[in-house]
Order: sequence, then C-alpha cells, then structure tokens
Amino acid sequence: MAVTQLDGRAFEKFVAAGTYFLRKYRGVLNDLNVFPVPDGDTGSNMYLTARAALRDAHPVRTQTLAVVAAAAAHGSLLGARGNSGVILSQMLRGFAHSVRHRDAIDTFQLSLAMREAVAAARAALTKPVEGTILSVAGAAADEAYRLAVREPDFYRLGNAVLRAANAALERTPEQLPALKEAGVVDSGGAGFCYFLEGALRFIPEASKRTTAFPQRPVRSAVFTRRQTVGENRFCTEFVLENATIEAHPFRDALEKHGDSLLVIGAAPTIKVHLHTGEPDAVKTHAGRHGTVTRWKVEDMASQHNLLVVDAPAKHVGIAAVVAGPGFERIARELGADVTIPIPAGANPSVEDLLIGVNASLAQTVYLLPNDPNVALAAREVSTLTAKTVIVVPTGDPVAGLALLLRLGGIEAPLEAAELTAALDEVRSASVFFAGKDSSVGGVAVTKGAPTAAIGKALVSGQNLADVIAAAAAQLGAADGGLVTLYYGGSQKERDAQKHAALLGERFAGVEVQYYYGGQSGIEYWIGVER
Repeated sequence: MAVTQLDGRAFEKFVAAGTYFLRKYRGVLNDLNVFPVPDGDTGSNMYLTARAALRDAHPVRTQTLAVVAAAAAHGSLLGARGNSGVILSQMLRGFAHSVRHRDAIDTFQLSLAMREAVAAARAALTKPVEGTILSVAGAAADEAYRLAVREPDFYRLGNAVLRAANAALERTPEQLPALKEAGVVDSGGAGFCYFLEGALRFIPEASKRTTAFPQRPVRSAVFTRRQTVGENRFCTEFVLENATIEAHPFRDALEKHGDSLLVIGAAPTIKVHLHTGEPDAVKTHAGRHGTVTRWKVEDMASQHNLLVVDAPAKHVGIAAVVAGPGFERIARELGADVTIPIPAGANPSVEDLLIGVNASLAQTVYLLPNDPNVALAAREVSTLTAKTVIVVPTGDPVAGLALLLRLGGIEAPLEAAELTAALDEVRSASVFFAGKDSSVGGVAVTKGAPTAAIGKALVSGQNLADVIAAAAAQLGAADGGLVTLYYGGSQKERDAQKHAALLGERFAGVEVQYYYGGQSGIEYWIGVER
C-alpha cells in the first residue's frame, strides 16, 4: 500500500530509525573521519545530535508535523556536536522552517523541505566545501525534487533518494583531496546515508530493507601520520543563551578566531561550533553578548595523536562467539575485535575460545559466549591466559549484539551494573522446527512443528507466522519498541521480509527490521528492544 502523506508521528519514526542506524554504525563513521580534521568522532557526534533531536520529538509525536519537526530542530540545536552534528542540526532546522504551517506533507512538499534543509546548512557555513555531507544531502534533495512531481509514494521516492545519496557519497573522494589520499568517502556524508537507510529499513515494501548491512566496508582505521590538525587545534562548542546579538553579525565577529565555524539558531538561543587556537578568548567575546552555556573544548591534536601518532595497543577488546556468517559480520561492524564461529554440529572448545581471546590486541578482553552451552567453557579461559578475561553472561546472539552496542568504543572496563543494564534492554526468542515430539512446561510439540523458545518456555502454533507473532508478543512487542528478525536455517530473505511485514501489521506502533544471521538449525532469532 502506497503512503502518500508524512505526518508528525511518521516523522518521529523517521528520526528514531535514522538515530538507531547512527548509533549502530557510529564506530564505522568514526574510523572514516579525516575531514576537516582527523579526530575520529564524526559517528559519535552525528548520533548524539540525532538522539537529542529524538528526545525532544518523541513526547510530541502525536501532534502535527510542524510541531514535531520544530521539537526535533530545537533538540538538535541544543544537543549538536561537532561539524557534522551541527550541520545535521541545521538541516533539521531548515526542514522545520519549510513545514512550519503544515499538519502533514506530500512527496513534493518533502522535496521542497529537503532543499530548504540543505540551503540552511550551507548558509550556516562561512566556506561550504564540496565532497562533504553538503554534497551528499544536496544530491538527495535534488533527486527528490526531480521525482516528486510524478512519484507520490514516499517509499519509492525514498529508495531513489537513497540511491542518489550513495552515488554522491562515492564521488566525494574526487571532490576532496584529503579523502582521496586516505582512500575513503566522507564520514559525514556516509552518516547521512546511514540515516536515510535506517529510516527505509522500517518501511514495508521498500527494497532497500533487503540490504543486510551498510554499503561501506567493515570498519578499519584510515588515519595516517601525514594528516595533521593545525594551529586551530581546539574544537570549541557552546550555546549562547539570552543572546543580544543575531547569528550573522556574531558569526562575522567569530570568524577571525579560527575555522570550521558554524553559527546556527537565532537570538535568544544561538549554537556555535568553532575550531580555534584561543578558546578562552572566544568565550570572553561570546560572554559580552549573552550567557555562555554548554561550553565544551576538546584538543583535537591530542585526539589525533592518541588515534595515530601515539596509538597504543587497545586497552579493552571484545571476542564474540558468532552463530553464523551474518552474525559474524554484524559483530565486526559493531566493534568486535575477534569473532569465534560455532563449528558445524558442535560448540567452540576451550582452545577455540582461548585462541580468540589471545588474538585480541587488548590486555583486557570481554568474552561474549552468546550461547548457554558455551558459557562453561568460556569460564575456563581466564585461567589459561595472561590477559584479563571478563566473561559476559550473554545467553544468545541477540544479547551479544546488545552488549556490542554498549561496548563499542569503550576505553575502560564497565561496571557489572552497566553490563546488566545493557542486557536488560533487549529480550529474545529462537524459532525453529521441533526435532522430536516433546513436552516442556505443559506445552506439547510434535516433530517438525514450528516452535519458539523463550528462555526455558516453549511456544507452539499452527504455522511459522503464528509462532513468530506469539513469541514477539510474549517478548513485549505489543508495548512498542524495535523488533528485529535474524533469519537463518532454511529461511530466505523473502521469507524474512514477509514475516517482518506481518509483524508490522499485527503490532501497531512497533518498528520491525530484519537481518541475515546465517545460523543453522534455528529459523529466526527474534529481538525486542524497549
């Protein structure tokens, strides 16, 4: 069924979906980051900015598009971080301005709003540079404008826009020498594509949902010693509250203090991002025109040296047992140093786990068994290695991915309470065809019947779709949140797409996505994130 209107609730879902993808792939984006300075934080900055937008948009999601878009813009303004985050915030502000009088919009109005979003971002920069997020977002907006007149369906339009954005992303190395030298695409542009792709993953009937992973390669550091930060080494950000000066004259006054300057918003609340060699002078000057809040200064030269010049061995590593090739790739995307495959028809031995732990460059290694049958062997590893091994009680692959989302990029071991909190964020179930007749907890199943296991409890039903829905319901899908299917066994991508669509129809307000897990013997792992 075609969707021809975008209202406030749908826009909030768009922001939520995009934020989820930025969270998932922030490590990949951080590793791509070489421009304007190689400080390795683009992914984190874009994710935190999007999360701030979502935090303000969520409470008003039932209101008009104008209200929700304005809330997202306001949240991102105050929460914007880094060049890429501030540009994303300005895009949301331009979008909100375009729809300020509308309850909902069609595809043509969307294309106009996207164009205004890009124009607002360009206007915030003193020297816009091609080959960055601006080029990628501009190509997406132009494609939307070109197609919107004859394409009323948001789903089809969205897929075309994402293709145009990805094509523009691939061109960025030819536009920016720093990217070509490092052999990467622009990290901010890649983040924009992830944001769009994340949204499309939650759209029924959208072909882009079938992309199992991002189009960029598995994360790998791209920094080189030839890359330098320069004299404007301090990334300075602040909000000017109760401002007595407007954004444009304030920007003109700040321009002499450094580069990468972005001044967004309007009196009485103005957000500033600036790379400078004299942050104290900037703060003093800003204080003459209002109250400086949310002051943040980071030494980018130190960040770069930590990443490259003085790059020490990692302090904390992650070794994850993986149930199939799909889970292996996801685990690596989320930051696992080492993956330990489950052998066909067996479990990894203590030796397999020990080799995996010792393969990490870190002295402290988190070991994620991701299977109760592996947990006992995992506990033996610490006695056989000089490394510090922390075995996390991840009982299945879904729990393992939840932990990886929390562990990715950490610099020091987490407290036990933090690990428990990460595990509490998601519940899981496995769906399979019973290998024999059995009865567990009063639930009888026959050989070959579709069955779900939730902990030690079984769920049975007439067909696979009913069992998947019943399991998702017991996991709390009816309360909303994110449902993820990881398909394997005898299931194909078209099967996963069908069951994801059925879940979306059955549980109103829930977001559903699917990935290739590649596990044997289990048709689906189901995760419900609250």
